[in-house]
Amino acid sequence: MTAMPFLSVVIPCWNEARFVAAFLDSVLANDYPADRLEILLVDGMSDDGTREIVEKYAEREPRLRMVDNPGHSKPVALNRGIRRAHGDVIIRLDVHAVYENDYLRRCVQGLMAHPAADNVGGTRRAEPRDDALMSRAVSLANTHPLAAGNAKYRVGTSGPRWVDTVFGGCYRKEVFDRIGLFDERLTRTQDLEFNQRLRASGGKILLIPDIVCTYYPRGDFPQFVAWTFVTGYWPFRASRIVGRWIGSWRNFVPLGFVLGLAGGAVLGPRSTVVRRATGAVLGAYGSMVLISSARIARRERDARLMVALPVVFLATHVVYGAGSVVGILDPRPGQR
Repeated sequence: MTAMPFLSVVIPCWNEARFVAAFLDSVLANDYPADRLEILLVDGMSDDGTREIVEKYAEREPRLRMVDNPGHSKPVALNRGIRRAHGDVIIRLDVHAVYENDYLRRCVQGLMAHPAADNVGGTRRAEPRDDALMSRAVSLANTHPLAAGNAKYRVGTSGPRWVDTVFGGCYRKEVFDRIGLFDERLTRTQDLEFNQRLRASGGKILLIPDIVCTYYPRGDFPQFVAWTFVTGYWPFRASRIVGRWIGSWRNFVPLGFVLGLAGGAVLGPRSTVVRRATGAVLGAYGSMVLISSARIARRERDARLMVALPVVFLATHVVYGAGSVVGILDPRPGQR
């Protein structure tokens, strides 16, 4: 522990009064050496009480500093924090999560134990924000392969492995000197773009699955739908902005599903073959959704999930795919 590098924790934040206290409690409870740690919470001038909460924590915790970020852009927040960081290692954390008390130490030890790694992260366990059925269904779907695809930081893996991205990320600071900072044109998916740029430069990203945090996805259904649309929109929109593809093949699956359904709806009335093909796709899809929902409902011992989970899975795929279509066709330049 005495040989641990100085660590800077960078946290973009805006209007997180509901979550920030529990988040800070989990970060401050970490067992990383106190004299080798600074915490930079970069706040977008919150007006919901977040700043007052953080200020009270900072009064009694000298490791914690609040940095102002007028405009509350997340990539600007990340870059402001990185520029002010004194650490040899920089870790990005999300306020919508709480972290095991060894999270910081084990991420840094992962970097030290794997010299080829430039970014290390762990798995993201999902928990509901409240006891509502839909909130539970959203959190359960969040880490299921039918909704998450092959995103290993969400669905898990049996051991450490090289991946295309991780949640948050623990970086050697020299990475930012080598390839630059986060792209401030990207309101979202700036982490995907950065990690794609890192891998294109020869860097590697390591997932260590037994490093764990708990994430609280949006459980209110309208908020979930809006978040899913934006999540589908931005990989394609961001790729157009930066001039190269930044995502994964998994981003194309919902897009293909939505385009297939649209094509079937348009051509089906004129073609028996198209109607049969569309019916076969929908039948196979419905079977996968029902089987997956039944297995989860049985594991959780809650039959109500047989109703809620199919709604969440269908919304995930259709709304994400619709967002992708808009991201491809949106004619506006720059940010949205």
